Amino acid sequence: MMGSAWADDREIIEKAQAAYRAGDYASAFETLSHLPNLLGVVPLLDRPQQNRRAEIFFDLGRIHMASGDTSRARLALVEALHLNPEVNKGIMNIGTDQALTDTRALLLGMRHKTLRQTLGKTTFLGAAGRSLLLPGWGQLYRGHKKRGYGFMGVSAVLAAAWFVTDISYRSAYNTYRGTRLNDLQLGQRISGTNSDAFTQNFERTKSRAGRANLVLGLLAAVWLSNVLDHLVIGPAQVTLSVPIN
Repeated sequence: MMGSAWADDREIIEKAQAAYRAGDYASAFETLSHLPNLLGVVPLLDRPQQNRRAEIFFDLGRIHMASGDTSRARLALVEALHLNPEVNKGIMNIGTDQALTDTRALLLGMRHKTLRQTLGKTTFLGAAGRSLLLPGWGQLYRGHKKRGYGFMGVSAVLAAAWFVTDISYRSAYNTYRGTRLNDLQLGQRISGTNSDAFTQNFERTKSRAGRANLVLGLLAAVWLSNVLDHLVIGPAQVTLSVPIN
């Protein structure tokens, strides 16, 4: 639901649509570019207005593309991407045509170029430092999303498992430390007829400590491999694929 600032723009948009369908691209651009709220100040947290303006600039780029002016189309799409990097449609209801296909292809190429430039600026030390702080962060920084989320997921599971096993160990350890002299049953230990509480509590503590240390070791191994992962990977390779619709 758009804010009231856009409520009276339907007539203007319909006029621009009619001009576009008639092939009067200059009139369509002139009409749409004079929407009252297009160039106003966007409130910092008002995402709906930002997205709405991104869609209008998408349409302005599409109109330029339909008229054969790729340079101006690119300028409009630069603003659209600035407002909403994920924008892929406009506000005009004019169906699919070659201009729409070409606009989306140009937009995708611009995203592709921007992403390549961004990933090209990443560094090994920057990635390793991020991975040292948080497993998977460095991979995301380099553009390897699947690897990044994989390291994050495995590390989160192991961290949770270690937390649980560590609590279990501490509980067993406190029980072991609280073993009383009467629990030792020294007479039965000498005769070998029974296992005393001291031994049972010690063995339980030892077992749980081993389990906690094993999980902690696995977590450390994943953490280290996540940091060293950057020795074999560089920035992600960005591929370009144009959507059909």
